[in-house]
Amino acid sequence: MTHIRGKIRLVDRHVLARVNGAILLGLVGGGLAACVIGAAVYDVGRWVSAW
Repeated sequence: MTHIRGKIRLVDRHVLARVNGAILLGLVGGGLAACVIGAAVYDVGRWVSAW
């Protein structure tokens, strides 16, 4: 039984690594986009209050 269990995998390691990479890139990109949007809103608010 041990030799069969070693060959059976639910998910391939390479697929799992690619999925983890995609999730990480999505989180980092989403955080960066949130920072850019927040900075733009802050700047526009300061421009409007200067009038």
